[in-house]
Amino acid sequence: MNTTPISFTELRGIDTSNTAVMLALYVSEDQDWDEANHYFQVDTEFAPGKNLIGCRRIMGNLLGDKGRWDYLLEFDHPEIPFNPIARLKFSDIKWTDDFIDNYAKDYEDD
Repeated sequence: MNTTPISFTELRGIDTSNTAVMLALYVSEDQDWDEANHYFQVDTEFAPGKNLIGCRRIMGNLLGDKGRWDYLLEFDHPEIPFNPIARLKFSDIKWTDDFIDNYAKDYEDD
């Protein structure tokens, strides 16, 4: 599991086709990744058949640790599509491209 933080500038340059962003999230050091996968596969039905391979805090928000705590979610199996209808049921899950466009004002670019 890749848990290395990613800067907002780096986020702009990645392939976003198999990613999403979860807003206002705090991930602990002892996070149960099986539980997280169950949440995205079964509870929300957002990523059925996909597993998390990365959960990376997006760094560079203007308020530092007192500001945003958003995480880039990276999934395996790019051949399996996300469930876009399920994503609409959860306002804290954003498409990565939309997140970049809509929240750029809260982040600094390197």
